[in-house]
Amino acid sequence: MSNAQLAYGSTIERSSDGGTTWVSIPEAKVAPVPNSETDYVDVTSLDSAGGYREYIPGLKDAGEIEFSANYTRAGYQQQAADEASGAAILYRTTFENQDKFEFSGFPSVSLEASDLGDARRMTVKIRITGAVSFTAGA
Repeated sequence: MSNAQLAYGSTIERSSDGGTTWVSIPEAKVAPVPNSETDYVDVTSLDSAGGYREYIPGLKDAGEIEFSANYTRAGYQQQAADEASGAAILYRTTFENQDKFEFSGFPSVSLEASDLGDARRMTVKIRITGAVSFTAGA
């Protein structure tokens, strides 16, 4: 039997007080998790064996994540205020099995174009700063 999980039941929350208080981002459609990438620095020299380039690991970057949420006034105001603050916000994505991913980032929010009869949505982009931590669920 598979151990696969549905995304349903996951949450994304934010904290502006360092993780003491968490507030859900209302009606999110995705529970995003950043993916880190490592830069590799070219250290090839005249002494490099066989004419092959040589590299060492450089800085890591968790990049940017993006997710969609149904538009709510409260959700939009929350994200717009976080964006206007200019401060990094702490985020936590929790899967249904209680696995948790925490990361900090700078959000920006925009409204998506909506056709007649479609639900209004907003897009939140978060530029990650620093490391992403993982805590396994119980």
